[in-house]
Amino acid sequence: MRLALSAGVGGVHQGAWRRPDSRTEDWGTPELIISLARETEAARFDAFFLSDVSSPNRALTRVQAPYLYFEPLLAAVAIARATSRIGVIATASTTFHEPYNLARQVATLDHLSGGRAGWNAVTSSIGEQNFGRRPWPDHAGRYERAAEFIDVVEQLWDSWEQDALVHDRASGVFADIDKIHTIDHEGPHFAVAGPLNVRRTPQGRPVIVQAGSSPAGRDLAARHANMVFTAQQDLAEAQEFYRDLKARAASYGRPGTDIAILPGVSPIIGDSAADAKAIQESLLDLVDEATATARLADQLGGIDLTGIGFNEPIPLERLPAAADVERRRSRFQIFADLARNERWTVRRLVGLEVASYGHWRLVGTAEQVADELERWFLAGGADGFIVMPPYQDALTRFFARVVPILQDRGVFRREYTGRTLRDHLGVTYPQNRWAS
Repeated sequence: MRLALSAGVGGVHQGAWRRPDSRTEDWGTPELIISLARETEAARFDAFFLSDVSSPNRALTRVQAPYLYFEPLLAAVAIARATSRIGVIATASTTFHEPYNLARQVATLDHLSGGRAGWNAVTSSIGEQNFGRRPWPDHAGRYERAAEFIDVVEQLWDSWEQDALVHDRASGVFADIDKIHTIDHEGPHFAVAGPLNVRRTPQGRPVIVQAGSSPAGRDLAARHANMVFTAQQDLAEAQEFYRDLKARAASYGRPGTDIAILPGVSPIIGDSAADAKAIQESLLDLVDEATATARLADQLGGIDLTGIGFNEPIPLERLPAAADVERRRSRFQIFADLARNERWTVRRLVGLEVASYGHWRLVGTAEQVADELERWFLAGGADGFIVMPPYQDALTRFFARVVPILQDRGVFRREYTGRTLRDHLGVTYPQNRWAS
């Protein structure tokens, strides 16, 4: 089982910052994020995952923890230098970056970390007002750009063969230029000559992570990703996603072992099942109802929830078709399916949104949480999980209570056996396209 951590301000639950244990005042300091990374490494996690949002919501920031992040690639360097084994995954948008610079930055991170770098490639659903993106590309357009972007990055990472540097002092030959290649890419979105000005990295190519679950997102992941961050609500859905993505990867000539699928999970761990449930309810009580409802409306494609009671289901006629939703389409589908098929009330949907952004919630004792993680893993629903602690103490409890259970059952490592992120994830090292 693979495990990665994605942490927010005091926890991912939007009410968690108000708890006395949140350490929210420390979230502007490097000491806290480095401390978390070291604790996560001590628990033998595969990776520390750095999320990003390109624009905070100013109005919502009054009452909830904002999208307050260090720039991920810069934070990743600090974490890499403060740790020795854990992988470090930084989020960067294919909509708001250029492939040459991004390829160079991530390659540099791989060198500085000794082969522990990963790049979470996202297409972004907000933030265009900060980057001059006018008009904003539609869903299909963002994924078309992303596919070309990632292809260019991979070509640049391959532009130096492993043995291109000669360092022959006697002959005066520093490098074999026959092993340093231009890429001469000309496409709809990018024109890039290459080669990259960073030599081939310890992993050959840093790990690529992809988080979309729409058909376009699945196809992009099947072509390029080594790890997929997905949101699934039950085992049957997770198994369908798992089978589909592995099959798509195989259709592109990739072995199933070359892509690790990790659903997000937000665990609330109590001394008893009743205690865990009480913690869950206490967190929801800390959330501003109007703000939370506005967040839900945004997840549902920007619909109008006026006049619907907090304990009432959403009228079906207010829900748009998925094809009409241009932002966060796969996440919209999760909430829309629960509203349509399960007839969840606004309160239940809000609870899911503010607690885990639509990711799987696990509420119970450490034994119960471990049981469910193991069940999904052994049943072909996941290769592991990205742990998204809803509040600060949930992470402490996961490390102290859940991890030892998984280790005792033989499904999670006690010690690292490899040095790189590819080693941890069990994914193959890529052959350079220029290698003979």
